[in-house]
Amino acid sequence: MTDLQSNSGGNVSTAGASQGELVRLPLGKIRRNPNIDPRKGRNTAAFAAIRASIREQGVLQAIVVRPIEGADVPYEVVAGNTRFSASEEEGLFDIPAMIRQMTDAEARSAAAIENLQRADLTPIEEAWHCVRLLEDSGNDHDEVCRILGWSRPKLDGRVLLSKCCDEVAAALVEKQIKIGHAELLAPMVEDEQRVICKAIIERQMTVQATRERLAQLTPLISSARFDTTACTGCAHNSQGYADLFSASVGDAKCQNSKCWQEKTQQLIDVRMVEAQEEYGLVHTDLTLPTDGYVRLTATGGSGVGSAQLNACAACPRYGAVVTTTKGREGEVMGGYCFDKVCHSEKTSAYQEIVAAANGNSQPQEAPAAIDIGTEQSPASNPKPASSKVKATAKPQDIKRSIKKVAFSMYAKMGQQAIQSSRSLVLAVSIVSLYLDLRSDVPSEEWTRLEPVIKFPTGLSSYNRAEFEVELARRPVGDLDDILNHLAALTVLRRDSNDAFAKSLSGAQSLAFIEMAGMDATEHFSMNEEYLKALTKSGIVADCKASGFDVKYDEVKGDKEFAKLAAGKVDDLIKAILAFTDFTWKGYLPETMKPCAHDGSGTPKVA
Repeated sequence: MTDLQSNSGGNVSTAGASQGELVRLPLGKIRRNPNIDPRKGRNTAAFAAIRASIREQGVLQAIVVRPIEGADVPYEVVAGNTRFSASEEEGLFDIPAMIRQMTDAEARSAAAIENLQRADLTPIEEAWHCVRLLEDSGNDHDEVCRILGWSRPKLDGRVLLSKCCDEVAAALVEKQIKIGHAELLAPMVEDEQRVICKAIIERQMTVQATRERLAQLTPLISSARFDTTACTGCAHNSQGYADLFSASVGDAKCQNSKCWQEKTQQLIDVRMVEAQEEYGLVHTDLTLPTDGYVRLTATGGSGVGSAQLNACAACPRYGAVVTTTKGREGEVMGGYCFDKVCHSEKTSAYQEIVAAANGNSQPQEAPAAIDIGTEQSPASNPKPASSKVKATAKPQDIKRSIKKVAFSMYAKMGQQAIQSSRSLVLAVSIVSLYLDLRSDVPSEEWTRLEPVIKFPTGLSSYNRAEFEVELARRPVGDLDDILNHLAALTVLRRDSNDAFAKSLSGAQSLAFIEMAGMDATEHFSMNEEYLKALTKSGIVADCKASGFDVKYDEVKGDKEFAKLAAGKVDDLIKAILAFTDFTWKGYLPETMKPCAHDGSGTPKVA
């Protein structure tokens, strides 16, 4: 890390500065970027206090900058613009800085997080910042709420504030008006905002007084966008009092602002529902950044081509805007793209196609004759077949409702594909059984299976399709063999709780043995494992029940088994296993009979 003490002048070396390294940079090598910095205006008193602190103590917290390749000023502030500006005004030579490589979107997000963690970010600054994040996210309000940790009402409120004119924004930053005043002014046209804001400041009007005064601005009933049939005989219709005055009061006006606002909002709500049926995604102009969306066109400088235009209609970022502007409330404007980044990419792609079709190296304004997805060239500049331009138009994404319809159809097609292919049936069964058994069967069993099949590391329900298709290309005989091996492993699942007959593997084993009509006598083997599981008396009981004791005495001498049984159990087990003159074939201990465990019989417990 470089020395962070102030340099006395001259040059500051940043050689060797790596990504994320803390260095001291000359202020002359750093620039602000208003497109990244969410601060718009500043509180004069607060800024003066910061200058005084820097004057006395210097900059204690490093700013964050990003390198700008090829620029005259090689670094750009991401976080810490106030500290940077105060340092400039205090005449400092350099400033501690953390260098990080970032895109514009990453820089805006970093600036947001840094500033939102500070208590002095004003609502206007928050508003300016959040509309940029909305643009970067394709106007995905939920995603921005997640990033900022905000509720949707707070986000909508800050978007509304972003529509304040500069004079209103400055008045709020300087605390000449309150946020409630700004929220009342934001929906108005800028000229009205300026006039009313000035009056609020001069008269020192409260938010409530401002709201009440604005409510007294009676609108013409003829300008209403909603159905005014009920207004004809309304007591708040000014036309009803015209005969009380010697002069005409002019056109009828509504003197009940609450009713007017309710009817207007109802109209907007209805238009929103209607627009959603046609376009899917619908916003009001109050919940969108002013320049955060764009009308889609096929041709012209911002055209995307007819084929791409059609494809865009299936994108979840395509939709309509319902305006709340005075005199146009409830007006629906469709055909908008809410992802300006994607739109810019599609426009650039179309311009390149047009340029290629015209034989130009530089894009130019697209004529209507050229289109994405076609192979046409202008008649004035024919091209050989080898130079024809063709591009595939597609939306950035597809609406959820369309996906549901599409994948419902694909599922039926997939069913047919499986049912018509024995290989697919086996492949799906193999993978399904593997995923079911994988964590329950001892690992050595999978090792033994590797000569037959080796399952990919990381195979899961989410990525199985590719492996299933790969499997289905193998011979059916091989797949049958693999499935047989796998199915047999199901009875080898671990019984970690010693549930035995109540465990999955135990219950399956008993059921399958019974179904197959198997005789456990043919499979029993007298061995050390079994004998060590018994008590000494149990071992003796088995020896007598099987006739082992008689044969032992016959070979070894009278009463030799009794002597053996009176000794240590380990010696007894060794003697039994070493005695080869007796065969245990045909003998099955009562406790080894399946009926002793499946509830169908009563074992004789030794």
